[in-house]
Amino acid sequence: MDYKSLSKWGYINHNESVIDEYEKRYNSPTTIKTGLFINPILRGERQPEVRELFIMPIQEMLSLQDTIMQNSKKITELRNDLPGIASGQLFNHTLTNEVMSTNDIEDVKTTSEEITEAIASVKNNSSRKTRLNSFVRMYFKINNRENLNIKKLEDIREIYDFLLEGEVAEEDLPDGKMFRNSYARIGNDVKTNHVPKLKEEDTSRDLVEWIKFINGNTPFLIKALVSHYFFEYIHPFKDGNGRTGRYIACVYLGYKLDPLTAITLSSEINKNRSKYYKSFVDVENPKNYGEVTFFVIDMMKLLIKGQKALLEDLEEKKNMLFYGEKLLNTFAKTNEEKTLLYLHFQSYLFNDVSDGIEDRDLKQYTTKFKKIQVKRTLENLTEKGALEITKKSPKTRRLSTEWFDKLLEN
Repeated sequence: MDYKSLSKWGYINHNESVIDEYEKRYNSPTTIKTGLFINPILRGERQPEVRELFIMPIQEMLSLQDTIMQNSKKITELRNDLPGIASGQLFNHTLTNEVMSTNDIEDVKTTSEEITEAIASVKNNSSRKTRLNSFVRMYFKINNRENLNIKKLEDIREIYDFLLEGEVAEEDLPDGKMFRNSYARIGNDVKTNHVPKLKEEDTSRDLVEWIKFINGNTPFLIKALVSHYFFEYIHPFKDGNGRTGRYIACVYLGYKLDPLTAITLSSEINKNRSKYYKSFVDVENPKNYGEVTFFVIDMMKLLIKGQKALLEDLEEKKNMLFYGEKLLNTFAKTNEEKTLLYLHFQSYLFNDVSDGIEDRDLKQYTTKFKKIQVKRTLENLTEKGALEITKKSPKTRRLSTEWFDKLLEN
């Protein structure tokens, strides 16, 4: 018989010996015990019994883990094969989708223009305050393969403060010393899915155990996904829990896998919200006795969906990039034109919602040409309608949609 959740196992077997089955799983020598404890939820009410989260590393989980690792390797290889502009714009485009999605999940309205402006501000180390500046800056750390070093409660609060600077209303900031110290309820107008603990001291106690777990020896992928569940279960803040929890998960995944796999997480969660929330609720079902195996499996499947979409997009655009480079020979009259059009073609192909490339960022790719030649060629291409100015300061241009379409029609 296929391995099933304890709630399904009990239903199929008319609840006969379900306790025996639970104890067999929980006490198996292959079981991963987390040291993280939850109160199950029944009809929106937190139950008095306490269950330790545990994982059975069944064959399906191990196969999914292997697929994720292989996909990550392919993504890294494909990205490394891309020219610099294409690689950078690919990350910016994926990041834009991630930020839009992680905010959309929380019903926080964000536009691609706001994210593009924040990306440019972070890239240029601008002192000008823009919305989402801190948020985007924190995500750029994932691209740099920086890991988090969470050793104490203050580290969690510091991440929250930097990530959500200016994004949480004053009245929704933590009302305890560091975390929430008031009632919270997760659900909709008619149904309660989860009621986290009320007191900050209980929240802090659970977070201390969470810190021990993330610094422990559990296999990294299982650890990242279980710790994501438990962070959301604790719900340490009044607002911003989802965004903070997903960011922490992304950092760990980006450090161990690759940045692009990591920052597709929120996008896939957003596309599969009902499945995501059901996976959470199922863990808290008293009839599942704290088993978190299927939550891990469901999250792995979401990661793979994101990876597959990314790989398909990368393969297609890599072919289009090669094709476009060949076609540019028929449009470009000089080497300067060919180089500049190719750079802007990369930018548009991999991030069609961006403002394009700042003129000053072209220097590192045009060192074989004189500055005056580059400037003159940019102006000529703009006059021809091949490029369009999207910002005057700093001057930024992008390939016009008309020229992009014209290239691909040939």
